[in-house]
Amino acid sequence: METENDKTPEKNGAQGDGRRTIVLAAAALIVVFGLKMARDMVVPIMMAAFLAIISYSITGLLRRYLRFPHWLAVAFTVLVDFGILIAVGCLINYLALDMRATLQGEFAGRFNELYAETMQWLGKFGMEDQARAMFSSPQDLFQLRAVQDILQTATGHILSLMSTSTLVLILMTFLLGEAPLFLRNLRAISHNPQAKGDLLNALRGIQKYLFIKTIASLCTGLLVWVLCVAMNVPFAFLWGVLAYVLNYIPTIGSIAAAIPGTLMALLMGGWGDAAAVGLGYLAINCAIGNGVEPLFLGKQFGIATSVVLLSVLFWGWVWGPCGMLLAVPVTVLIKLALENSRDLSWVAHIIDDHPKKPSTPTTTNNND
Repeated sequence: METENDKTPEKNGAQGDGRRTIVLAAAALIVVFGLKMARDMVVPIMMAAFLAIISYSITGLLRRYLRFPHWLAVAFTVLVDFGILIAVGCLINYLALDMRATLQGEFAGRFNELYAETMQWLGKFGMEDQARAMFSSPQDLFQLRAVQDILQTATGHILSLMSTSTLVLILMTFLLGEAPLFLRNLRAISHNPQAKGDLLNALRGIQKYLFIKTIASLCTGLLVWVLCVAMNVPFAFLWGVLAYVLNYIPTIGSIAAAIPGTLMALLMGGWGDAAAVGLGYLAINCAIGNGVEPLFLGKQFGIATSVVLLSVLFWGWVWGPCGMLLAVPVTVLIKLALENSRDLSWVAHIIDDHPKKPSTPTTTNNND
């Protein structure tokens, strides 16, 4: 007969598991808020790692096919990245200043015309008086000064980011230079070979993801630029660059990239042009995001789509726009750590997109 003493170890074990879970949850909260508070220090390091993983493919190609020494391949890669960052920063600054001048001229006149056309169209349905009661003038509907202030603020943030690019590039240089040493040290680890193999596969997967995502983003930006040029949308190149950058952010990025180009088409061309540009954005994102990327990437990370979206929102809250860019790679590494944790492996199984079937326990024959 089972006694009270026989139940005590089981109860103590359950209580111990509960306390361990509470401690782990508290530690996770402390780490998250620490990362949020240390954003200014952590984000440059993460961006350097992000660029190093992308750029390591270039370094490898230079070493493999052009027989560059490792130091020369790293130096050439860093110079290319630095030139791209400077060119993009100068271009965005120039386009932002040009846009501010346009907002004060042609844009303002066209917006007043669109306001009058919209009120005239609403008058056909007897809604003009109600609309004018809500928005008596174009300025009530759209504050031009506010847009100019937003552009000025955004330009300032971009230039500030460019000023910190030197630190990012220095960190990236060291990461690229020591990448072979890191890989050799990782392969030399003798204990827990399964965890070592999983980490190597995850790093290769992240590198492949970022490389293919870069190619897909370039294709997206190019197609958006062609679309905007064909529809005579002002600042077509800017919308292409914006589509390229935001395409790194899953789901949310493609939606955000379509808004300014579509609004510009509406203001400068009308409702028909806006509908055509919006449908063009939708077709490009569906073709690239739902056709090309899954074809080359597949579901190698095994993360549910809803978890990817939540991770974008979460890391955006922690690290801002840079966190959205890094959401998928960081989530992949966290999932790997959870899979190799005795207490939290169940969390990795919950967020897995194709969970493994539990193995059937073997039974022993007690009749032998």
